[in-house]
Amino acid sequence: MSKLKLLLFASLLALVSCYSSKQGRDRERSYNKPYHREDNELKLNMFMLHGTNNTSFVYYKIDNSQLLYKKTDTNNYFSALLKISYKFLPYPEAKEVLDSGTVFVEDKSPQPPATKYLVGYIPFRVNDGQNSYLEIRVWDVFGKKTHTHYIECDKRTSLSQQSFLLESPNKEIWFTNKIAIGSTVSITNNRIGFVNARIDYFANDNSLPPPPFSQKEPLLYPSVPDSSFVIPAADNHSFNLKVTRRGIYYIRLDSVNSGGCIVMGVEQNFPKVQSHTQMIAASRFIMNKEEYQKLNDAADKQAAIESFWLGIAGNGDRAKELIKRYYNRVQDANTFFSSHMEGWKTDMGMIYIIYGTPAKTYKTNNMETWEYYIQNSPPLTFRFEKITNPFSENCYKLQRSPMYKDPWTIAVSYWREGRVYLED
Repeated sequence: MSKLKLLLFASLLALVSCYSSKQGRDRERSYNKPYHREDNELKLNMFMLHGTNNTSFVYYKIDNSQLLYKKTDTNNYFSALLKISYKFLPYPEAKEVLDSGTVFVEDKSPQPPATKYLVGYIPFRVNDGQNSYLEIRVWDVFGKKTHTHYIECDKRTSLSQQSFLLESPNKEIWFTNKIAIGSTVSITNNRIGFVNARIDYFANDNSLPPPPFSQKEPLLYPSVPDSSFVIPAADNHSFNLKVTRRGIYYIRLDSVNSGGCIVMGVEQNFPKVQSHTQMIAASRFIMNKEEYQKLNDAADKQAAIESFWLGIAGNGDRAKELIKRYYNRVQDANTFFSSHMEGWKTDMGMIYIIYGTPAKTYKTNNMETWEYYIQNSPPLTFRFEKITNPFSENCYKLQRSPMYKDPWTIAVSYWREGRVYLED
């Protein structure tokens, strides 16, 4: 049985002071393909959970098959070693560091390790009422893979998403609030006692954002719940929620209206899109209205979606490649851009699916700009404005313009001619 061991090279309980300077917060920062998955990138999940008083935790989950194990001691144990360095900053890209340190996580086994997830947490001392940014860099010491993770550390209220722990009924931690339909989730907030959890449910349909040249304003988020119900707390700190439908479950405690926890009901195997109904919906960007209606009405949706792709590809091998490339982009859109809705249905998801990974990305606190370089043409630029959304911090609206009509038509025509537009 392998053991996880935390080796602390620095003060692990980091006292982080409150700092509210806005200097440099709106400075534009350039990123080279931030949505491109590199071969040497570690894939892992992380989230922050605020406990009582001044204690907070960063939970991590990583598939150990990505790590290089070596025999490193006289007992001939197989060992993998992760180096985790962290910095608390007053705001993203700040030069001032509030606190920093390094933690090592070791996994040891007397036998060649079986594939499993390494799950654990790192404790930090974080003051109530503070807001800061945590930058975490992870290295596989014996291998070459790395990962950088950014978390906004918001402990200004006991009702933010970071105050709620989501677990399965058998206490397996969920590293996402995207919960598959049919699952039961145990929701705990140890920072505040409550009698009832009030849940507003908002249905999630397959409405798509308007195309980039449209003057129609998209519906950014719903305002009127489709239904509401109450669940009593089991022990003044937790309750169980059965996720029965796709959509948003907005959870508030007792009669408090400010702040709450979001659970989003999604299809099985999210962020992948595997049901034929979802595959048809996600293909709407390159379908005309009649094609989309025909596929939706088809009795055999699998045959219908396969026939559509075969029709635009011309042969089976080409159709398989197109399907792989298109739905990989849909999956990446779900991974990168999901907010209160699946990522493929957002403005960013729409552009990403059709055009692929932006060649250049520029960010400020309130704006993100994407550039695509197209042969013999000026750069194609899309600007996304960050929107205040009660359900998500990851909500962006595209600045639409009639000038996008021709580039959009050309890009869609490429797909419809059986060609991937702009290789990733």
